[in-house]
Amino acid sequence: MKKRIVLGGITGKMGGFLLPGLEAHPNFTVAAGVSQKEDLSGDIPIYSDIDKLLDQVEFDLYLDFTVYDFSIQVCEIMLKRGIPIVVGTTGFTKKDLDYLQKLARESNTCGVIAPNFSLGILLLHQFSKTATKFFKNFAIYEYHHLTKHDNPSGTANYLVEAIDASVGQPITDVHGMRLPGVLATHTVIMSDETQKIELTHQSNNRYSFEEGVLLVMEKLDDLQDLVYGLEHVLH
Repeated sequence: MKKRIVLGGITGKMGGFLLPGLEAHPNFTVAAGVSQKEDLSGDIPIYSDIDKLLDQVEFDLYLDFTVYDFSIQVCEIMLKRGIPIVVGTTGFTKKDLDYLQKLARESNTCGVIAPNFSLGILLLHQFSKTATKFFKNFAIYEYHHLTKHDNPSGTANYLVEAIDASVGQPITDVHGMRLPGVLATHTVIMSDETQKIELTHQSNNRYSFEEGVLLVMEKLDDLQDLVYGLEHVLH
Protein backbone atom coordinates (compact mmCIF):
# COMPACT_ATOMS: atom_id res chain seq x y z
CA MET A 1 0.00 0.00 0.00
CA LYS A 2 1.36 3.41 -0.97
CA LYS A 3 2.26 5.87 1.77
CA ARG A 4 0.17 9.02 1.60
CA ILE A 5 2.30 12.18 1.64
CA VAL A 6 1.42 15.77 2.42
CA LEU A 7 3.93 18.00 0.63
CA GLY A 8 4.59 21.32 2.36
CA GLY A 9 5.72 23.93 -0.15
CA ILE A 10 4.10 22.11 -3.06
CA THR A 11 4.06 25.27 -5.20
CA GLY A 12 7.62 26.29 -4.31
CA LYS A 13 10.79 25.58 -6.28
CA MET A 14 11.81 22.40 -4.49
CA GLY A 15 8.32 21.16 -3.69
CA GLY A 16 7.17 21.66 -7.26
CA PHE A 17 10.27 19.89 -8.52
CA LEU A 18 9.73 16.89 -6.23
CA LEU A 19 6.06 16.45 -7.05
CA PRO A 20 6.41 14.45 -10.33
CA GLY A 21 8.98 12.09 -8.75
CA LEU A 22 6.76 11.47 -5.75
CA GLU A 23 3.74 10.81 -7.92
CA ALA A 24 5.69 8.39 -10.12
CA HIS A 25 7.18 6.49 -7.18
CA PRO A 26 5.68 3.02 -6.60
CA ASN A 27 5.57 3.45 -2.81
CA PHE A 28 4.23 7.00 -2.43
CA THR A 29 1.27 9.12 -3.40
CA VAL A 30 0.71 12.80 -2.69
CA ALA A 31 -2.55 13.12 -0.77
CA ALA A 32 -2.41 16.92 -0.44
CA GLY A 33 -0.15 19.92 -0.53
CA VAL A 34 0.44 22.96 1.64
CA SER A 35 1.01 26.46 0.30
CA GLN A 36 0.19 30.08 1.13
CA LYS A 37 -2.62 30.07 -1.45
CA GLU A 38 -5.34 27.47 -0.99
CA ASP A 39 -6.72 25.57 -3.98
CA LEU A 40 -8.90 22.55 -3.30
CA SER A 41 -10.16 22.18 -6.87
CA GLY A 42 -7.34 20.09 -8.35
CA ASP A 43 -6.50 16.39 -8.21
CA ILE A 44 -4.15 17.23 -5.32
CA PRO A 45 -5.88 19.63 -2.91
CA ILE A 46 -3.65 22.43 -1.65
CA TYR A 47 -4.30 23.78 1.84
CA SER A 48 -3.16 26.95 3.54
CA ASP A 49 -4.83 26.10 6.86
CA ILE A 50 -3.08 23.24 8.69
CA ASP A 51 -6.02 22.57 11.03
CA LYS A 52 -8.30 22.21 8.01
CA LEU A 53 -5.80 19.88 6.36
CA LEU A 54 -5.66 17.67 9.43
CA ASP A 55 -9.46 17.53 9.65
CA GLN A 56 -9.99 16.64 5.99
CA VAL A 57 -7.00 14.56 4.84
CA GLU A 58 -5.67 11.20 6.02
CA PHE A 59 -1.93 10.83 5.47
CA ASP A 60 1.11 8.95 6.72
CA LEU A 61 4.00 11.41 6.34
CA TYR A 62 4.58 15.14 6.18
CA LEU A 63 7.33 16.29 3.78
CA ASP A 64 8.41 19.92 4.22
CA PHE A 65 10.20 22.31 1.87
CA THR A 66 8.81 25.64 3.03
CA VAL A 67 10.42 28.42 5.12
CA TYR A 68 11.73 28.21 8.66
CA ASP A 69 9.07 30.24 10.51
CA PHE A 70 6.27 28.16 9.02
CA SER A 71 8.11 24.85 9.09
CA ILE A 72 8.94 24.90 12.81
CA GLN A 73 5.27 25.43 13.68
CA VAL A 74 3.99 22.69 11.38
CA CYS A 75 6.63 20.20 12.50
CA GLU A 76 5.54 20.75 16.09
CA ILE A 77 1.91 20.10 15.16
CA MET A 78 2.72 16.97 13.16
CA LEU A 79 4.94 15.43 15.81
CA LYS A 80 2.41 16.07 18.57
CA ARG A 81 -0.08 14.10 16.46
CA GLY A 82 2.41 11.26 15.93
CA ILE A 83 2.91 11.97 12.22
CA PRO A 84 6.46 11.33 10.91
CA ILE A 85 8.22 14.24 9.22
CA VAL A 86 10.91 14.65 6.58
CA VAL A 87 12.17 18.22 6.43
CA GLY A 88 14.51 19.94 3.98
CA THR A 89 13.79 23.45 5.21
CA THR A 90 16.87 25.07 6.78
CA GLY A 91 17.34 27.43 9.70
CA PHE A 92 16.65 25.05 12.60
CA THR A 93 18.71 25.75 15.72
CA LYS A 94 19.98 23.22 18.23
CA LYS A 95 17.27 24.40 20.61
CA ASP A 96 14.64 23.74 17.91
CA LEU A 97 16.01 20.28 17.23
CA ASP A 98 16.17 19.35 20.91
CA TYR A 99 12.55 20.40 21.35
CA LEU A 100 11.31 18.54 18.26
CA GLN A 101 13.25 15.41 19.26
CA LYS A 102 11.55 15.57 22.67
CA LEU A 103 8.14 15.77 20.96
CA ALA A 104 8.99 12.84 18.70
CA ARG A 105 9.95 10.66 21.66
CA GLU A 106 6.82 11.63 23.58
CA SER A 107 4.62 10.79 20.57
CA ASN A 108 6.60 7.66 19.68
CA THR A 109 7.20 8.88 16.17
CA CYS A 110 10.22 9.64 14.00
CA GLY A 111 11.55 11.90 11.32
CA VAL A 112 14.53 13.37 9.51
CA ILE A 113 15.55 17.00 9.33
CA ALA A 114 18.41 17.52 6.89
CA PRO A 115 19.98 20.76 5.68
CA ASN A 116 20.84 19.03 2.42
CA PHE A 117 19.57 15.81 0.83
CA SER A 118 22.36 15.43 -1.70
CA LEU A 119 24.36 12.22 -1.31
CA GLY A 120 27.44 14.18 -2.33
CA ILE A 121 27.05 16.47 0.68
CA LEU A 122 26.81 13.39 2.89
CA LEU A 123 30.18 12.30 1.51
CA LEU A 124 31.66 15.79 1.92
CA HIS A 125 30.48 15.75 5.54
CA GLN A 126 32.15 12.38 6.16
CA PHE A 127 35.37 13.32 4.30
CA SER A 128 35.65 16.55 6.30
CA LYS A 129 35.27 14.72 9.61
CA THR A 130 37.95 12.24 8.57
CA ALA A 131 40.27 15.10 7.61
CA THR A 132 40.12 16.52 11.14
CA LYS A 133 42.42 13.67 12.19
CA PHE A 134 45.16 15.33 10.13
CA PHE A 135 44.26 19.03 9.86
CA LYS A 136 43.18 21.65 12.38
CA ASN A 137 42.71 24.68 10.13
CA PHE A 138 39.52 24.85 8.05
CA ALA A 139 37.52 27.33 6.00
CA ILE A 140 34.16 26.90 4.30
CA TYR A 141 32.83 28.74 1.26
CA GLU A 142 29.28 28.31 0.01
CA TYR A 143 27.62 29.74 -3.11
CA HIS A 144 23.86 29.83 -3.70
CA HIS A 145 21.24 31.43 -5.92
CA LEU A 146 20.06 34.95 -5.18
CA THR A 147 16.81 33.88 -3.48
CA LYS A 148 18.48 31.70 -0.85
CA HIS A 149 17.23 33.00 2.51
CA ASP A 150 19.79 31.89 5.09
CA ASN A 151 23.44 32.96 4.94
CA PRO A 152 25.57 31.00 5.69
CA SER A 153 23.50 28.14 4.39
CA GLY A 154 22.15 25.37 6.61
CA THR A 155 24.50 23.00 4.82
CA ALA A 156 27.51 25.18 5.62
CA ASN A 157 26.50 25.26 9.29
CA TYR A 158 26.01 21.48 9.22
CA LEU A 159 29.59 21.06 7.95
CA VAL A 160 30.90 23.57 10.49
CA GLU A 161 29.25 21.74 13.39
CA ALA A 162 30.79 18.42 12.35
CA ILE A 163 34.27 19.89 12.04
CA ASP A 164 33.97 21.96 15.25
CA ALA A 165 33.04 18.87 17.24
CA SER A 166 35.96 16.91 15.81
CA VAL A 167 38.75 19.49 16.20
CA GLY A 168 37.46 20.87 19.49
CA GLN A 169 37.46 24.51 18.42
CA PRO A 170 35.08 26.74 16.44
CA ILE A 171 35.55 27.50 12.76
CA THR A 172 35.07 31.21 12.18
CA ASP A 173 36.21 31.33 8.56
CA VAL A 174 32.83 30.71 6.90
CA HIS A 175 31.72 32.64 3.81
CA GLY A 176 28.36 32.71 2.04
CA MET A 177 27.89 34.21 -1.43
CA ARG A 178 24.68 34.78 -3.40
CA LEU A 179 25.15 34.83 -7.16
CA PRO A 180 22.97 34.57 -10.28
CA GLY A 181 23.12 31.32 -12.22
CA VAL A 182 24.25 29.28 -9.19
CA LEU A 183 22.23 26.53 -7.54
CA ALA A 184 24.40 25.27 -4.64
CA THR A 185 28.14 24.79 -4.18
CA HIS A 186 30.02 24.06 -0.95
CA THR A 187 33.79 23.99 -0.53
CA VAL A 188 35.73 22.87 2.53
CA ILE A 189 39.36 24.05 2.59
CA MET A 190 41.92 22.66 5.01
CA SER A 191 45.61 23.42 5.31
CA ASP A 192 48.76 23.32 7.39
CA GLU A 193 52.18 24.87 6.83
CA THR A 194 53.05 22.48 3.99
CA GLN A 195 49.85 21.71 2.07
CA LYS A 196 46.26 22.61 1.26
CA ILE A 197 43.27 20.46 0.28
CA GLU A 198 40.00 21.70 -1.21
CA LEU A 199 36.90 19.50 -1.26
CA THR A 200 34.02 20.84 -3.35
CA HIS A 201 30.50 19.62 -3.93
CA GLN A 202 28.37 21.24 -6.61
CA SER A 203 24.70 20.57 -7.23
CA ASN A 204 24.12 21.01 -10.95
CA ASN A 205 20.35 20.58 -10.65
CA ARG A 206 17.67 19.64 -8.13
CA TYR A 207 17.86 15.95 -9.01
CA SER A 208 20.89 15.84 -6.71
CA PHE A 209 18.47 16.44 -3.81
CA GLU A 210 15.58 14.31 -5.05
CA GLU A 211 17.49 11.03 -4.79
CA GLY A 212 18.27 11.60 -1.12
CA VAL A 213 14.71 12.65 -0.29
CA LEU A 214 13.25 9.47 -1.79
CA LEU A 215 15.86 7.24 -0.14
CA VAL A 216 15.19 8.78 3.28
CA MET A 217 11.45 8.37 2.87
CA GLU A 218 11.91 4.71 1.95
CA LYS A 219 14.03 4.09 5.06
CA LEU A 220 11.94 6.09 7.51
CA ASP A 221 10.30 3.00 9.00
CA ASP A 222 13.72 1.88 10.25
CA LEU A 223 14.06 4.94 12.49
CA GLN A 224 13.08 5.12 16.14
CA ASP A 225 13.70 8.84 16.68
CA LEU A 226 13.91 12.24 15.03
CA VAL A 227 17.41 12.72 13.60
CA TYR A 228 19.35 15.57 12.01
CA GLY A 229 21.40 14.77 8.90
CA LEU A 230 21.46 11.98 6.36
CA GLU A 231 24.31 10.15 8.09
CA HIS A 232 21.81 8.76 10.61
CA VAL A 233 19.72 7.18 7.87
CA LEU A 234 21.98 6.37 4.91
CA HIS A 235 24.93 4.45 6.36
